[in-house]
Amino acid sequence: MKFTRPITRIFAILAALFLLGSAQRGAPVHIVLVGDSTVTDNAGWGLGFKQFLADGATLTNTSRGGRSSMSFIKEGSWEKALALKGDYYLIQFGHNDEPGKPGRSTTEEEYRAYMERYVAEARAVGAIPVLVTSLVRRQFKDPADPHTITSSLSSRAEIVRSIAREKNVPLVELHDRSKALCEKLGKDGCLAFSPPKEKGQFDGTHLNVEGYVMFGALVADELRRAVPALAPLILNAPRDAKPVATDSKYAAVVAFDGSGTHLTVQAAIDAAPGTATAARPYRILVKSGVYKEHIIVPADKPFITLLGEAGDTAATVITMNTNLKTPAPSGTDGKFLSASESATVLVIAPDFTAENITFENTTTREDKVQALAFYVTGDRAALRRCRFLGWQDTLRADAKKGAPARQYFSDCYIEGHVDFIYAAGTAVFDHCHIHGKADGYLTAASTPETTPYGYVFLDCKITTGADVVKGVFLGRPWRPFAATAFLRCDIQGNIQAEGWHNWGKETNEHTARYAEYKNTGPGADPTKRIPWARQLTDAEAADYTVKNILGGNDGWNPAR
Repeated sequence: MKFTRPITRIFAILAALFLLGSAQRGAPVHIVLVGDSTVTDNAGWGLGFKQFLADGATLTNTSRGGRSSMSFIKEGSWEKALALKGDYYLIQFGHNDEPGKPGRSTTEEEYRAYMERYVAEARAVGAIPVLVTSLVRRQFKDPADPHTITSSLSSRAEIVRSIAREKNVPLVELHDRSKALCEKLGKDGCLAFSPPKEKGQFDGTHLNVEGYVMFGALVADELRRAVPALAPLILNAPRDAKPVATDSKYAAVVAFDGSGTHLTVQAAIDAAPGTATAARPYRILVKSGVYKEHIIVPADKPFITLLGEAGDTAATVITMNTNLKTPAPSGTDGKFLSASESATVLVIAPDFTAENITFENTTTREDKVQALAFYVTGDRAALRRCRFLGWQDTLRADAKKGAPARQYFSDCYIEGHVDFIYAAGTAVFDHCHIHGKADGYLTAASTPETTPYGYVFLDCKITTGADVVKGVFLGRPWRPFAATAFLRCDIQGNIQAEGWHNWGKETNEHTARYAEYKNTGPGADPTKRIPWARQLTDAEAADYTVKNILGGNDGWNPAR
């Protein structure tokens, strides 16, 4: 329900003054999310909502899975959220307040009291609380009627509405909006954003990547209405995020706000033609935003081209936080994701291209585990003006046994800590920036013995971060015949004087193929290098061209 007009006008004026004060202080408006798993970034609408915020707003998501209005307070999470000194607090609970959840369930009277407490305590610290009715459970109980939901959360949602009316609190009506959308789509239509469970079942409460965008759009749309003063900080979110047609320059347009043909990158890739009918190339525009998803370009989807919308590579980000310690899906108890399953992006198909995109794995250094941002085994892959962000094993430029795999990286930024450019591919890094974030190794090639070139860095810049204490090695051999060369590179920062490491195996010194040529900078002194690495002659260096290294039998030359 809406407030009476005078109260709404008064609130709008106060909120506008509050926003003006924040702007005058030079600080962006800080929004804090408080809630259960349906609000989190990995199972709820939190990350989707974040993508609708303009530059003048920042977001902190303190929501935690399995929490109720009571347990979130009792465990101290609410106190920590208040300590963030947010300007606005969006508060949603209800799912875990329902009966049958020991240590979490609340009666409806208790639920009301706790929700009122959130309002009072947010106001006590000078913040503006915004109540959010619970995301609906997709409870299609009548098999004969797949378009009607019997919501167990209706009474909790009404309690939140009544508090909003009585306490003059802005209200985001997510329950009824999400219920109406799910009923329109029907039970089968909702499966697209429902995570799979065991034995062919689907999760009717939480959201996958398709869902967080869709319902994040609803929250953004409702917040614009509930708090008019925030409207300038909320990007346009079409109602229900219904996709629209793309223009003829692109085969598909990915946009988290629903303004393209697809909400996710994977959906656009899946729509591309298979091997038999593949066009050259299949151009996919990825609009600015953060896309949290695991992406696979399978072998039968060649000629995929991903193009970031903006000239700023940081504006379009594909990210995940999975790694080799991430548990595998249910039904495989005790197992963990493999490198290919946990990589943010896996490219198997040939002729893949990406430009102006950031590929990221947010697993931290403290996790001490392989966490790939990008894994490519496809032949003739070209990546231009892209960023690869991670810690351990950031970029796996690899080759399948017995198959060629050539990769070209131009004007890219690659960062990491341990072996963060590694594997068996033949790859040229042309005018790239390589950044070591902590003591470790830039490369760990596993080049096959019969492959003449492995990783070749041409005219690159090498830097190190503040956490580098002992120094960074240029490389160590993952396999005995590792081949890596740095030519005409500006080697700055804290680089180990000896340059190369044998991975604790003296035998590798007789087989590894490490070379340099006319590098400059404080980390490039050839007189201090280990004796089993080479300085190329002018004649030898002349062979290290993109055409010679990547040409193969088909004459591929991606340099331009």
